[in-house]
Amino acid sequence: MSRTTQDSRTSLARIWVNATIAAPLAIVLFWSCGFAQKSPNPTEDSFSYGAETDFNSGYIWHGLLVNDAPSVQPSAWVSMSGFTFAVWTSIPLTKTSDREQLNANFLSLTYGRNWKKLTIEPSIETYLNRRSAASDDPNTIEVSLKLSLPAGPFQVFTTHSFDALAYRGAYFGEAGVSYERHLNKKTELAFSFYSGWASREFNDVYIGVRKPAFNLIGADASLSYYLTPYLYFRPHFEFNRIADRRLRQYLDTPTVINSGLALGFEF
Repeated sequence: MSRTTQDSRTSLARIWVNATIAAPLAIVLFWSCGFAQKSPNPTEDSFSYGAETDFNSGYIWHGLLVNDAPSVQPSAWVSMSGFTFAVWTSIPLTKTSDREQLNANFLSLTYGRNWKKLTIEPSIETYLNRRSAASDDPNTIEVSLKLSLPAGPFQVFTTHSFDALAYRGAYFGEAGVSYERHLNKKTELAFSFYSGWASREFNDVYIGVRKPAFNLIGADASLSYYLTPYLYFRPHFEFNRIADRRLRQYLDTPTVINSGLALGFEF
């Protein structure tokens, strides 16, 4: 590779990083102005932060097994006035297949606001992938919108994610129901059931089938135990099954089961 080519790529990389910093702020501030006149939740003005280390049997994204190696996934976040900034990464611990080098890095900025009983959460998520020689997976940005509404003891939710950089037109949607319950002062149970669908561009890029489809059904469950008011551990379990028969034919692992143990603190 020539020196000129290297300098050009370095300059482009700097421009892209600057864009990923400026774009999240612009988009989320736009959303915040849009909902500024609504009645806020009292907790939205509070300040909180935390960090977590999550040991997993694999790495799943939008129902797809990205990495089948055991991995450690550290993360940290800070929240204030309805905004949450989070940093997350997935690091494989062993080498079990050609996918083990895909270490994903993730930055997100989310703004949450309540309107009557509806919770509205727009966000922008930046994916920075450490490429291996066998991978050309580019960096990209997803813009997402999550809506949730209480229904008795449950929460009904839907999330819509659009790729805004590398694969424009790639869309993934999800809808489901979740439930949380405090078993006692120190223990909290949570589970959810959901389904997902995707555009033909998404399935073309990530699976190799250019068709829109009802992609998956899934479920997850977790049990959080607080050792102190701020320190916790959380065993968790996740199941995903690719629902579309044609998509299953293109995947090595159409049914994915993931289990893990998270250790963290929050203030």
